[in-house]
Amino acid sequence: MEQIFKKWYPYDNLDTMYDVDDIWMRPDGYTLILLPDGKYKEELEGQRLMLTWESLVSYQLSGERYREDLWISDPEQAWSFWKSTDSAYLNTVRKRSTLLPEGTAHWLFLGTNLVADVIAAQPPKVTVIAPSAGIAKAHRKEFEFQGCVEVPMELSEDQFLDRFLMFIEENRWSFGGGVRTIVDGYYINEDGTPGKPVWPEEDE
Repeated sequence: MEQIFKKWYPYDNLDTMYDVDDIWMRPDGYTLILLPDGKYKEELEGQRLMLTWESLVSYQLSGERYREDLWISDPEQAWSFWKSTDSAYLNTVRKRSTLLPEGTAHWLFLGTNLVADVIAAQPPKVTVIAPSAGIAKAHRKEFEFQGCVEVPMELSEDQFLDRFLMFIEENRWSFGGGVRTIVDGYYINEDGTPGKPVWPEEDE
């Protein structure tokens, strides 16, 4: 495998292996959300690694158990992040299209549960939600907040979440939760239509 693929390092504080926690396919890109699952799993507990390809040519997902071509016999050699400019998958895509962007490569994520093959011209955008450094689990402090953030109408939910997570990351904090869009007092459904009111008692 190492004759075709080379290791790459999306971040400087990495575990050897990662597990796929979630996969997003949104207008702003294709995102893998990863959790540490290797040699340094305990030290990096709470870290979330987000890899986002804003533009891709092709991708495929496979169960790790069905990718015998990627199995290794020495656990010490286990690694999740690989890149190739001459893989069989990439060469197959090249044969099918003469319009591939310059610099297109095969980005391979080898996880403990899933394998993701991504053909793209650019490396992914990397967002890291770091663990609470130096805080013991029994003494971890959290803030639960109830309220809303007022933003310009043109700001999308994904754009807000990107900026919010960047703020969390810069401070080396962790975030768990979700975001819901509210316009004029109504939750917005996935199709963009108004949903239930935030304060139903005011509609009575």
